[in-house]
Amino acid sequence: MDYVGLSMESAVNASSCLLHLKTTENPLSVINFLKNSDFSDTHIQTIICKRPELLKANVEKTLKPKFRAFHDLGLLGCDLGHIISADPVILTKSTEKQILPKIEFLKNYLHTNEKVVRALKKSSWILIFDIQKRLVPNIRLLESYGVEDSRLHKFLLRQPRFFTMEPKRIKEIAERVKEMGFDPNSGLFSHAILAMSCLSRETWQAKVELCKNFGWSEEDVVCALRRSPYLFTLSEKNLNMRMDYFINVLKLDKFYLVSHPLLFSLSLEGRVIPRHRVLKALRSKNLLKKDVEFTSFCKRAENIFLQRYVLSFGNEAEYLLRVYKGITEN
Repeated sequence: MDYVGLSMESAVNASSCLLHLKTTENPLSVINFLKNSDFSDTHIQTIICKRPELLKANVEKTLKPKFRAFHDLGLLGCDLGHIISADPVILTKSTEKQILPKIEFLKNYLHTNEKVVRALKKSSWILIFDIQKRLVPNIRLLESYGVEDSRLHKFLLRQPRFFTMEPKRIKEIAERVKEMGFDPNSGLFSHAILAMSCLSRETWQAKVELCKNFGWSEEDVVCALRRSPYLFTLSEKNLNMRMDYFINVLKLDKFYLVSHPLLFSLSLEGRVIPRHRVLKALRSKNLLKKDVEFTSFCKRAENIFLQRYVLSFGNEAEYLLRVYKGITEN
């Protein structure tokens, strides 16, 4: 197994699956096939470590038909190596009964090979789970809530793993999101479902209680989530840090935060704090012709922000840049 640089432990584990083989001919033919398919040594090592029994696979009858199915999609080389090494169990699935029917379903639903490849690169789980028990029921379920096909396509391309969840679980989440007032025809509906899928009821309640500690009501939380479902994808630690900074340092009241929850999606250290320093410096030197709205100030793209609020102030530009970088206190 030195051929692909396996560790001693991994080599021993792999070898234990091959004890009945009289020669190394088959394992070497598998490794050579993967190498000739432009899989990196890292891909091959990972595949062998996760599924050492694949070294017993018949290259002609088992591996080549599967690879041909992926190649027909335009998926090959390192891209295919990345997908297979992430979930090598794919290579244990029947080509005719499982892989090809799943690929065909995805092609019919997403319409192009390119989109199927994009979905598989996001998560190959859709090739592992039973489409008729997971993917199809989940698509039909979201359709029943009024989610349009175009939004479902985008959702599947962006988060294919979500569609491999138990339909019962997705129904529970969709009901909660609907009760919160999200419109299924809005793009925020799928964002909210995705955000809620990451939360147990206990985690949800813990985050609601955290917000209440800063003076929010549960209605405030729901109102903020309707505007930006991202809010509750933050860990409790990060949510607490942002709440503390916005309320105790920036002195933003809860009504502003509920109306502008997008602030919570911005990096505190990388975006909000440096820009707050610049805003204080601009105000202290009376450089602003009119005051700015803080969320818009923080949202601006980096190049636009620097040009408008730092570099355009002539002799003060160097000072403002130092303030922005945290080199100079304003």
